[in-house]
Amino acid sequence: MPQQKKWVKVVSSMLVFSVLTGYSAAGGSLAHADSAVTSRFSDVPAGHWAEKHIAKLAMQGIIKGNNGAFKPSDNVSQQEAVALAIRFIGKEQAVRVDDAIVFPDSFEVSNYFKPYIILAFQEGLLDRQEEFELAEADQGSAWGTKKASREWITKLMIKAIGKQKEAEALANDAVSFSDGSKVGADYKGYVNAAVSLQLIKGVSADRFDPKGLITRAAIATMFSRAEIQFPVSYNGQLTGIITSADEASLHLYQGDKESTLTLSPDTYVYRFDSEKPSRVSELTPNTKLLVIASGTKALYVEQLDAKEQVEQLSGTVERVVANDSKVWVWIGDEPVAIPYNNKTVVTDGSGSVITPGALAVDSEVEITRDTYRTKPLAISIKVKSAPVNKNGQGTVSSLQLNPASVTVKDSVTGNESKFNVSPQADVIWQGQLLDGGLSQLRVGDVVSYEVKNSVVTKITITQTSAKLVRGEFYSASSDGKTIQYLKNAGSAQSALEAKFVAANAEVTIDGMIGTTLADLVKGDIMDITLNEKDQVAAIKVVNRKVELLAGATVLSYDSELKALFLKKASGELVSVFLTDKTKFDMNGTSITLGAATPMLTKNRKLTIGYTDDKAVLVQFVYKYSGTVTGINTNTSQVTITQSNGTVVTLPMDVPSAVEINGKTPAALSDVKAGDTVTALLNGNQDKVTSLQVHTAKQVEVTAVDVIGKRLKLKNSDGSIVDLNAALLELTNEQGDKLALSSLKAGQFGNLHYVGSGAVSFKLVKVTVGRLTAVTPDYITVVDYNGNVVEFPLGSAYSVTKNGLTGSAAAAALQAGDRVEVKKDAKDQLAITVISGISKKFWKYNAATGELSVKRATLTELNTYAVTSATKITQAGQPITISQLKDGDAILLYFYQNALVEIAKA
Repeated sequence: MPQQKKWVKVVSSMLVFSVLTGYSAAGGSLAHADSAVTSRFSDVPAGHWAEKHIAKLAMQGIIKGNNGAFKPSDNVSQQEAVALAIRFIGKEQAVRVDDAIVFPDSFEVSNYFKPYIILAFQEGLLDRQEEFELAEADQGSAWGTKKASREWITKLMIKAIGKQKEAEALANDAVSFSDGSKVGADYKGYVNAAVSLQLIKGVSADRFDPKGLITRAAIATMFSRAEIQFPVSYNGQLTGIITSADEASLHLYQGDKESTLTLSPDTYVYRFDSEKPSRVSELTPNTKLLVIASGTKALYVEQLDAKEQVEQLSGTVERVVANDSKVWVWIGDEPVAIPYNNKTVVTDGSGSVITPGALAVDSEVEITRDTYRTKPLAISIKVKSAPVNKNGQGTVSSLQLNPASVTVKDSVTGNESKFNVSPQADVIWQGQLLDGGLSQLRVGDVVSYEVKNSVVTKITITQTSAKLVRGEFYSASSDGKTIQYLKNAGSAQSALEAKFVAANAEVTIDGMIGTTLADLVKGDIMDITLNEKDQVAAIKVVNRKVELLAGATVLSYDSELKALFLKKASGELVSVFLTDKTKFDMNGTSITLGAATPMLTKNRKLTIGYTDDKAVLVQFVYKYSGTVTGINTNTSQVTITQSNGTVVTLPMDVPSAVEINGKTPAALSDVKAGDTVTALLNGNQDKVTSLQVHTAKQVEVTAVDVIGKRLKLKNSDGSIVDLNAALLELTNEQGDKLALSSLKAGQFGNLHYVGSGAVSFKLVKVTVGRLTAVTPDYITVVDYNGNVVEFPLGSAYSVTKNGLTGSAAAAALQAGDRVEVKKDAKDQLAITVISGISKKFWKYNAATGELSVKRATLTELNTYAVTSATKITQAGQPITISQLKDGDAILLYFYQNALVEIAKA
């Protein structure tokens, strides 16, 4: 290096260059965040990509404009960048304007900036030898006025915020851009560090442009982002926790006290996760907030992160001390005092706001409490369940035995309430205490009940379709119209009772189909269902099970001994005896032993049910049902796993019929692994003649003809099916049988087909209302009748929102959504979000029940029918329609073409 000439210059003024550049030259202090600060520059329009960062740095006094302009697109010189870095780290007061400054002749810097450069050398922001060598190597332009490259600025910034070690650790790593090889060796670590800290981005997705120049808007953005890594206090700047805010004011907790700042339309409001302006309502309470203020007026507000400074507590209310503004709650085994104030939101189980004094002792509550106050306050108290003491009457709409609970629809209000049931609860019918307790109750029973501390202790059945008694079979009349059984068999209270048997009474023995009274034997312990006329409606044998073998092969039959020797599908051998109680079935038709004997030949396939060594059922196999586990279209074979786990592989006739509802014609290639099917065999039982695929469709009931026993159902495509209800099994979601008369138009259900024929209809319960809680395990909905319903999500459920169905829609679920919840055709939970239609309220005609809204276009519908069922709400709470004013923003929610809710925004 040639010998450098040295010179000395005394700097006495910093005013000239500040006017030329637009940077502050205010001696030894930063500009204050007061009314004199210019943050709305004439050349930085609203919505400019860097507006957020330019405004913040301007209010912090780090940058200033010139004559109201900022010149965001101008490139930054190296000396300007150094001055900005000095202001950014809060060191401007250390600039010595009157110091003698000695630089090499090749290191040219404008007089205004020389003190900044000296301080930058002293603070380690610049390396003296590196910069002198760069200036010596490029004497064609002055070092100070040379436009700064992106890599040079990046190195300066990383040093300014004290991340030198991070840069050194990354110095040997490749730069993750397509032009990373163009980054200078001395800059690689700094570029890597800045990218990893998210302080700078590429000029495109894969280009960094290290030698490219940087604009004033870009450098403002870089240093603004760097404040996360290098927080510095500036005059007028506050950092605290936002406790609440509205359009006019902001409440900030800082330094053990809460202050109120005013907001105006000119206040900049931003979130950490967006470059675009936000509304005050989009700021999350109890998060960290940066505010730049002039006195009590907030000029700039930014939410710094998403972490809410709160904790969740669960416990049981012990007492409320209103004079002390405290709720004492048992948390674990200790009573804890939870202070509250007038901003604490207390809600009951339906989400309605209540006063703290309304909290009942022993209520289960979920408390959200802040973690930033010296003495934490409750932000919200939500009642999960409150103790109930009441007597009521209604109809049982659902029940559960383990854990024991019952849901009753109130006979007066129509509202449903769910209660836990005490294990010792008395269940009484016709003045008698029923054995079995809750198991004697049936959906549809009319009951009166007593609740103590939220637990049902007594249920009296006043009207029922069925009740249970247990007894030991003794005999049945030859005509099947009466039955005798021993009640309390084996005890001193044993007594013989007789009951009439209702027409079409069902008899169930596990493993046996088509059973009747004739299949009962002495010693059978029975659960007997009695109807409202005290007649036997159903019998279930509980101590005897029929072992059922499907696809057993006859080895031999001894007609004298009536002994049948068989081989199971698994290869195991079994022998049974036929008796006068043995039932024989051929393609659904009962036959006699005499008619069956010629068919009990070697290799004949049977389905046989037996208890011990006595056969109770012999069914000549003509079909197999189960899940398809394999299909070979080349050999025309299908493999089916039956419900008992037995696997059979069956050849098919060529061609063979495939029946799938809604698909004509259907072929074997249309049958997939996992489908449930019924395979019908030929007369020789060796080939499948027809394969019937089981399918289900969700349908809507449109008409019920009880007298004609017809049921009209509407498919999702609008087509109508008219079915003979006598041929359908009708059940509710729990599998309980339903009468045709219990179905009504507008209800939904799943229609099940075997092949092309409908075989059963399962009624589906639909809940429509407001989502009040969303967790990974369950959702809670308050329906439009005010009932609170909790739905476990399980592993298989679907969510549809804004036309999308799947995981993205599920993640978008949030409290406040209006939803329809029901089981789909696959019996999986289906949640559909009901989108509100945004309108402006105009007027309401009470005489006609007609709501009018303001039109956006002349052809737009602007009148809607309001019914007594339409809910009027604001923030989830009921209001009257008279509280709506001309011009109010409202959301209209429709379900099945009816206006179900008007929500004031």
